[in-house]
Amino acid sequence: MTTTTPAAFSARRPFAGIRRSGYRLTPADAAKDTHHHVISLAGSGIAYKPGDSLGVWPRNSDPLLDRLLTRLGARGDEPVDAGAHGSLPFREALARSVDLEIVSRRLLEACLARGASVFSPLLQKGAEDQLKRYLRSWGDVHDVLDVLQDAPDVRFEPAEFMGLLRPLQPRLYSIASSLRVHPDEAHLLVISVTYTSRGRTHHGVASTFVNDRWAAGTSAPIYTQDAQRHFGMPADPSTPIIMIGPGTGVAPFRGFLEERAATGATGRNWLFFGEQSRAWGFYYQDELTAWERRGLLRLDLAFSRDQPHKIYVQHRLREHARDVYAWLEEGAEVFICGDKARMATDVQLELQAIVEREGGRTPDQAVEYMATMRRDRRLKLDVY
Repeated sequence: MTTTTPAAFSARRPFAGIRRSGYRLTPADAAKDTHHHVISLAGSGIAYKPGDSLGVWPRNSDPLLDRLLTRLGARGDEPVDAGAHGSLPFREALARSVDLEIVSRRLLEACLARGASVFSPLLQKGAEDQLKRYLRSWGDVHDVLDVLQDAPDVRFEPAEFMGLLRPLQPRLYSIASSLRVHPDEAHLLVISVTYTSRGRTHHGVASTFVNDRWAAGTSAPIYTQDAQRHFGMPADPSTPIIMIGPGTGVAPFRGFLEERAATGATGRNWLFFGEQSRAWGFYYQDELTAWERRGLLRLDLAFSRDQPHKIYVQHRLREHARDVYAWLEEGAEVFICGDKARMATDVQLELQAIVEREGGRTPDQAVEYMATMRRDRRLKLDVY
């Protein structure tokens, strides 16, 4: 396997990675649509490490493009400026270069200037919260198509319309593999994001692109992002690690465990993993339980909806508080991956409470203990 520096490819200079294979992890009737993917890095020279991320440039979906072109009365072959992509036919420019999910203020102002008075209250000074609710309120999200439907009499020429949209951005996914175990490959764990708003099903542009629209054997622009400074494995292979990753937050820890198994690292490994249901959400069950049987891994599970009272990973931490504190005192590094809004906060608060109770510390001393772990890079987060 040849390697060069990971910086050889970047978001602005991506590599054409081929989706080699993949499969759906969850059954058709599951609450989530979760897939495992194998992306080929052959010929790239990319050398990632466990903890790093893979950036993917997605494409907007054809059904959404069809509806936008119909609403705008455009053919789709009109030449337009697509920024870094140069001149492209309008449809291809919409597919590759602009964000159709997150609405720009410029689009609302342009609609208002053409007589769509419905947007006037949203754009007034002091109406920031009202505007935020219109754009991103749960269950009432408005994307670019929704805005145009709220301004039915407004028309734009293709070139002008392109200038009113946000640039499409790549999406980052934690790599779920070790390069030592899978040369020239990066594995991904992806849940399709879909939701209903205003009577229409919305599809997360990147997650549904990877899971549903990136055909095996075809390429997409990709690159790796170095996350070693904030989420790299311990330099000393004898250091114990505590990994907390519910849902797709388990992805980087599969890579960690593959790496430690391949290198014969002697450090102990403890994973707290959870999902809504064991019946469909025990991702990588065969691998994780095999590592547990051979003594490589201590595994604690929290399937939140398999019992009357919801159980999350922080509850499992609390149940094993004495052992968790003992590991911390022995120098364990703690890794948290997943939901930023609630899980990561709840887990850190539980760890702080464990330090206070098991260590006999005051609340202020427990806060300082956690702050020291962060300063010493023994508490590492990869949250989104």
